[in-house]
Amino acid sequence: MTVVDVEQQPPAMPSPRRRHLRWIAGILIAMLLAAGGFLGFVEYYISTVPEPGEFRVDHPIVRIEDLPTEVANAFVAAVDPDFYADDAGNVFNTSLITRRYVLLATQDTEADESTWRIRIMAGKLQEKYAYAEILGFYLNSADYGRGAVGLVAAAQAYFGKQPAQLTVAEAALLAVQLHPDRPQPEDGWKQVLDTMVQHGTLGKAERAALTFPRARNP
Repeated sequence: MTVVDVEQQPPAMPSPRRRHLRWIAGILIAMLLAAGGFLGFVEYYISTVPEPGEFRVDHPIVRIEDLPTEVANAFVAAVDPDFYADDAGNVFNTSLITRRYVLLATQDTEADESTWRIRIMAGKLQEKYAYAEILGFYLNSADYGRGAVGLVAAAQAYFGKQPAQLTVAEAALLAVQLHPDRPQPEDGWKQVLDTMVQHGTLGKAERAALTFPRARNP
């Protein structure tokens, strides 16, 4: 029998187009794996961040439902005008009021309120409580100056009143104490009222009729 030596042909090289598709597929798979790992890390990190402790203070408080709506809105206008528009539970869009309360609740007042940890805690808080409740938590634990912590003490220190007796003008002046930029009292008072008008929580005619209130001497 005659043996014929058949020369083996080298395997055909994949076409440039096929190589390009394989390269793209490899990159996509790597990106999906990396994304899955990142999301897993984020989920783990969020789950390990504790929820702020239960709201507890050792001084008199006022229920938010006992405040006139305009009085409560004055503080919102001063600190976070978009408070009620923020998405509950969204760590990317937690309200400044909620984050400020988290700092107070955790007694970590030196921390940066914009850090991820604070935002996550705020998001968990917004998932659990209504916005009005969170506003009440904040107003009852904030420092208004003059040694007054909480709205009850502040209303007494500045105007000798209970919070429910405050006028819109008086509430706006107290709210300046919580304003992120801490403007001068009268300038800040005007800003608060103008913001209320812009957001539809105070009428223009009512705003025009208000005069700057005089607080008690320290």
